[in-house]
Amino acid sequence: MPGPQIDRSRLKVTSRAQIARLRDKRAHDREWREVRRLSRLYRQLWIWTLFTGFALILLVGVLRGIGVLPPLTP
Repeated sequence: MPGPQIDRSRLKVTSRAQIARLRDKRAHDREWREVRRLSRLYRQLWIWTLFTGFALILLVGVLRGIGVLPPLTP
């Protein structure tokens, strides 16, 4: 019968090198989290810009078609 199992993920980190590595990893993860957030924001902004531009083109076309706006060629 084996002895009690040790949950190694809960062991306390004691060496200064390990603490420094974990601190660096957390800082790196924090930076990349910000990069991913900005990337998502820029992608949403780009999609919104495309949608708005397409809707504006359709609106102007409809308004020109029904005679509210003058045609492009005089």
